[in-house]
Amino acid sequence: MKDRRRNMNRYIKKAVCLTAALAIAVAGLAGCGKQSEDKSTEGAKGRYLEEDIALPGNTGKILAMERLDDNSLSLFTEDKDTGERCLWKSEDSGKSWEEDILPEGLRLSECAYIDWACISGSGDIAVSAMQEAAEVVVSQNFSLLYAKKGGELQNLTLDVEETDNMKMITGLRFSEGKKLIATYTYGTVCVIDPDTGHVEQTMELSDNVQQTADMGNTLLLLTDKGLKAYDMNTGESAEADKTLSDQLLSELESEQKKLRNSVVFGHGKEEDMLFYCAESGIYRHVFGGTVVEQAVNGSLASIGNPKAMLISLAVMEDDSFLVACSIDAEYKIYRYTYSADTSSVPEKEIKVYSLEDCPVLRQAISVYQSQNPNVYVNLEIGMSGEDSVTVSDALRTLNTDIMAGKGPDILILDGMPVENYIQKGLLEDITDTVESADQEDGLFENIMKTYERDDKIYAVPLGFLIPAVQGEESLVNAAESLKTLAEEIGSIREENPDLGRVIIPTDSEMLLEIFYRLESTDLKKEDGTLDEEALRTFLENMKTIYGEPVTQDEQENSIGYFSAANGVVSDIDGLRLQAMALLSQTSKAGAGWIGSVGQLVEILGVNQAFDLDYAEMKAQGKSVYLPYRNVGISSKSSEKELAADFLKALLGEEVQSTLSTAFPINQKGYEKTLELGKQTYGGDGGGASITMSDASGNMSSLNMSWPKEEELDKLKSLLEKAEIPASTDDTIWNAVKEQGDKYLNEGLSLDETCSNIIQKVNLYLAE
Repeated sequence: MKDRRRNMNRYIKKAVCLTAALAIAVAGLAGCGKQSEDKSTEGAKGRYLEEDIALPGNTGKILAMERLDDNSLSLFTEDKDTGERCLWKSEDSGKSWEEDILPEGLRLSECAYIDWACISGSGDIAVSAMQEAAEVVVSQNFSLLYAKKGGELQNLTLDVEETDNMKMITGLRFSEGKKLIATYTYGTVCVIDPDTGHVEQTMELSDNVQQTADMGNTLLLLTDKGLKAYDMNTGESAEADKTLSDQLLSELESEQKKLRNSVVFGHGKEEDMLFYCAESGIYRHVFGGTVVEQAVNGSLASIGNPKAMLISLAVMEDDSFLVACSIDAEYKIYRYTYSADTSSVPEKEIKVYSLEDCPVLRQAISVYQSQNPNVYVNLEIGMSGEDSVTVSDALRTLNTDIMAGKGPDILILDGMPVENYIQKGLLEDITDTVESADQEDGLFENIMKTYERDDKIYAVPLGFLIPAVQGEESLVNAAESLKTLAEEIGSIREENPDLGRVIIPTDSEMLLEIFYRLESTDLKKEDGTLDEEALRTFLENMKTIYGEPVTQDEQENSIGYFSAANGVVSDIDGLRLQAMALLSQTSKAGAGWIGSVGQLVEILGVNQAFDLDYAEMKAQGKSVYLPYRNVGISSKSSEKELAADFLKALLGEEVQSTLSTAFPINQKGYEKTLELGKQTYGGDGGGASITMSDASGNMSSLNMSWPKEEELDKLKSLLEKAEIPASTDDTIWNAVKEQGDKYLNEGLSLDETCSNIIQKVNLYLAE
């Protein structure tokens, strides 16, 4: 999170060798959506290659990384097992490490918890830390601490009166001039002389500041509204670099990216040049210029992994880049070194098609390409979300391309009519690939055969989810069928007329989807059409479960805040609304699809607090699962061997262990997710707790600890016995969603609702 020094660029001499595929103007830098190969680059040489650097000692967490003025690398870490801190130095860009002198006061025994840390070019260290352990972590527990290179740690007392917006630090870095830049909640930024604590300038912004950089005397603040500039001598607003601002804003297109470290800055060897790293790649920009150039293509590197939480970018003297980041709580340093003899564009290409963008898929592609630098995985997204393209529109275009021999090699079949594609011979037999993966790691046999027809497998889910309900014993016992569950919820509503919503979620669309997926198989006849009587029964049960239409107030999130307490780390999943609602006792039950052990931990935490239970929801007594990221190979593919290799990688342990929203189909991958979860949730006997406040100021606490063996065995049993796959055809679901919402909220009659749904579905099936 720091920026580097001035002086720059022998790098440029090499960068000009990069082809148009790797050096592009601002307008062409988007990393999402449809990608295509520039044929003009065929035969061109020159590309940055990735290397995974071995971390020193038993590193479990990287607190800070910085290139020092002497071009050495400084690394501040915490031990994986003990949490003990260590300072490391490398003279050869991370190839080897030696222990450096850690300032007195920064060891674990002297400083309980470090939230933010940064290193200056001369090796000074500043941290935002909690020096003594506390039962509940609040902003007031944190102090700003500073140590000269090799010196002792001291509390940095600022010579200004703290405002309400200066209660919690949200970022720290040193400027090129060794000033300390501290960002606070609600957009406050301070320029501090670390030797004296004198606050030289204070900037008050209305926007959230995600990252900072400096160019000479100009302070650059990256907000979710773009890049803003201030004079560090006067504190006055300065003219921002519009080209850079526009490009950086495009890197923060999603709300998720606005809430995490999506961009980190770095300096090289020229005073007017700034580098930055984002999911889409590593870029250079001459300040005030009209072009942002791409050096490293994120789609060909691990930094393109959507789960990568960026920590620092170091631009080294030899023109290499080092990026520190964490992926699924595992800390990494990647080195990118220019290879003049490597093809600028990978020699081989496979095309992957998905209706919607998916971080998990991009993550898998990132892992595969880091292992196969000679292969370019060209991901095409059918619906960007920024246009009016519907599922039907996208499928028509896809089908036309397939029949014309221009279609993809790999199909992500979620939302598509899988059965129809199998019947029409559009999917390749992938039995050998799936069975090979099964022999190596062991796949959940019930899930791997989801799309087995006549002893041949035509598609396979990468993961799956199981349906669950949480509540009191009587409600949990009623989960054997939708009918009995609806009856029980109706009884609870009658007994508690002032309760409001009996079950979470309160949103009709979310509730409809949970139960539609559960019942989807029973709603269909053998010919694929909808059973009208079954559909009527389903909608009547949904009416009972949903109750009266939700008011606007009920739809708004009334939760004020939540604060992490002992044992919580930054990588922990945030609390879901269901847990909050049950803790605040605004609802009696929760329903949904479980896809991770983290969700189980939350469920068990609530159960313990209120003596509740959870159970698998069933469809007419049958165990249902929701296939996740169904993958098939097009029978029309011209790269079937390469596509099979990619599919094998998707089913392998390394990719499978990264799944966080669905249980992996790979059993070794599943076991690894348990290991990661155990680290997060205190499997050594510790745990985590969450304190929450609702809009009225009422406090609730949730203790979360690693499940006991019997709970993990229960979960494993549920996964192994899942037998009926839920439908993932989005066209049918969209018809149910659209008309079902009108039935629940707008008074559309049951007869008309059923008629409209069946009509839409029949038209779709007839196409």
